[in-house]
Amino acid sequence: MTPVLIIAYGNPLRSDDGVAWQAAETLRRRLPASQAEIIFVRQLTPELAEQLSRSQSVIFLDASCSGEPGKITCEPLSLSADVHFAHQLSPSGLLALGTLLYGDTPRAFSVSLSGKSFDHGDTLSSAAINSLPRLVARVCELVEHLSNARLVNASLNV
Repeated sequence: MTPVLIIAYGNPLRSDDGVAWQAAETLRRRLPASQAEIIFVRQLTPELAEQLSRSQSVIFLDASCSGEPGKITCEPLSLSADVHFAHQLSPSGLLALGTLLYGDTPRAFSVSLSGKSFDHGDTLSSAAINSLPRLVARVCELVEHLSNARLVNASLNV
């Protein structure tokens, strides 16, 4: 079972929408594979539900088009009561689908950075570039927290 699954999603050809992919590249170099699995997708699709079900925790990493550019938010997620099949799913909808199909619900968090530009291009705005190290640090802190919680829970079950 994967301890922490990080799903970096967005379009790297739409400026700041690619910030999650850039952060995930840095995270891939920093986090050991035994601690976190990192995947890159353009959008959340039903096929990811099975992979979620094999994870103890999941972090959805994305850009946001709302909020002050450069602002980082980290929020716990709950299951969505409304699961419908569409072109793409929300993180809560994907969690609900995984629970419906596989019976397991990992702890889940959404970590996002508010972008400034979502125009065509593969260059991040200065707001995103300046906030990228803080975004990476925030995800590393969250992975560490989730890993420590997993170790405490494992020791209590001995």
